[in-house]
Amino acid sequence: MDVVSLVIVVTITGLFLQGVIRILFGSKRRTILPPTEVNLPEFESESVQLRNRRRSGRRSDRSDISLPSEGLGEDGGILGEGIQEAVISEEGVSAFSERLEREGAKRGSVQISLLWNNWNDLDLHVITPSGEHIFHDNRKSACGGELDLDMNFKPTSKTPVENVVWTKTPPSGTYRVGVRHYKMQHKNRFLSKIPIISRFILKNETDFKVRVTIGASQKLYEGKIVHNKINNELLFIAKFAIAEMKIGESKPKELFLENEVPQVLVQDTDRSLVEETKVEMLLDSSNDLGLSLERPDGQIISFLDVGKYENILYEMDKMANKQSIILNNSMKGNYVLFIEEYETTNGEGSTNYAVTVKHKDGAKDDFGGIIHKGQEKIMIGEFEIK
Repeated sequence: MDVVSLVIVVTITGLFLQGVIRILFGSKRRTILPPTEVNLPEFESESVQLRNRRRSGRRSDRSDISLPSEGLGEDGGILGEGIQEAVISEEGVSAFSERLEREGAKRGSVQISLLWNNWNDLDLHVITPSGEHIFHDNRKSACGGELDLDMNFKPTSKTPVENVVWTKTPPSGTYRVGVRHYKMQHKNRFLSKIPIISRFILKNETDFKVRVTIGASQKLYEGKIVHNKINNELLFIAKFAIAEMKIGESKPKELFLENEVPQVLVQDTDRSLVEETKVEMLLDSSNDLGLSLERPDGQIISFLDVGKYENILYEMDKMANKQSIILNNSMKGNYVLFIEEYETTNGEGSTNYAVTVKHKDGAKDDFGGIIHKGQEKIMIGEFEIK
């Protein structure tokens, strides 16, 4: 008999004898075991429970993980450290739209979406105005928010997307958005377990984008996030605020934040500044029109820029249907005035407007006219700051 055959015979004989010994002495051995919960028929070890959850396709419970939602974005900043607000391009919009459509995402009046481009498991978190925390272990909030897409808890896609949406009227107040880099992983789990190879195929730093949609407006945020095995905390992305919707309004509107307080579009003007030029618009209806102007350098100034420029102030008196943009220490040159219709109310199809430009020397420029429902942004006149 050759060596290989001898080894096979010895191995089989050893396994056979081991089985015989277990049969003969196993019952005695079991009778002396202490009565622990492990011996109970209904007991399942943690490893068995984890395997069963994986087989069922459910994400493992992470509710025991530290979730510092109380401190997420509660300081004076509107953007998180290292986060940048980006210009929304057609390509960027298409990337979000394609992935959301591919996964059958829900759409709503307020929608927060996260995308990245590797196998890692990133998690989207949203803190609602009431303080509820929407994330993978709390998918639905009492205020109507829902995490309807949660991807890559297993490495299923290299182009994942996650989505939190309000399909009905969203609550007014401040929302805070966070992202967690929960796990580094790769489609090939075997290779990712080999130390040398894993260093090349596993991606620690992950680039991501978050898109916030509020009614017809969108904002895009970009950043990087690193997985930290010791203290894998939430990364604060941004916060935004929504105005309380009034009767007849169909879409929510964003309130502009400054130093963590929602703007009510009646700015506390600093009268120590010299009022060089004041552009004032009066309307004869409650329709929502927007006043804007183009500076000599081509920069557009509107109520969307509240808090952006120290030398430009904004005032709005909704009761009097009046808006004002105050220019202080502004550049000299020609300015162009525009009016844009955002929303009509009470079925009113047109609005008469009167715009007055008041200069510090007492001179005035007057403009007036009518804007109709559905009409695009129109130029109403020009004025000069000398």
